[in-house]
Amino acid sequence: MYPKRGFLSSLIFLIMILLSGCASDPPQKGADPPDWLSKVPDNERYFYAVGVSGQTRSSNDAWNQAANRGRAELGRTIVSQVSSKDLIIATTRSEYTRQVIDVLSDTELNFTEVIERWFDRYGGFGPPNHYYVLVRLEKKQAQKILQNLR
Repeated sequence: MYPKRGFLSSLIFLIMILLSGCASDPPQKGADPPDWLSKVPDNERYFYAVGVSGQTRSSNDAWNQAANRGRAELGRTIVSQVSSKDLIIATTRSEYTRQVIDVLSDTELNFTEVIERWFDRYGGFGPPNHYYVLVRLEKKQAQKILQNLR
């Protein structure tokens, strides 16, 4: 009778070892998100904005999409700064915003800079496999752009 008990104990022990080996892997964790994702920089010299991609098949397309979205956000930031200072805008706010965004997009290499990039492979900040960029524009340059639009 005792040999059966030893066999049963060994069998249970073996099953426990097998089950513990089949436990799922812990979730993957990538690098910590950069600080600029939570708090966009703010200083006297530059306007900053963050752009994020959607899911794309190509990383180059994703980086470009994120940069363009960052430029669009820069345009909205600039317009809101102008509006908050009670400057008179001749066109409607949405038309003016579109004009600023178009200028930033058309002349991206001359005016805006992508200063940091981050790929969120595992979804540490938002959805997995999204690309983030931090773009900036010198405030003096923004003033020149706005003057040309009036």
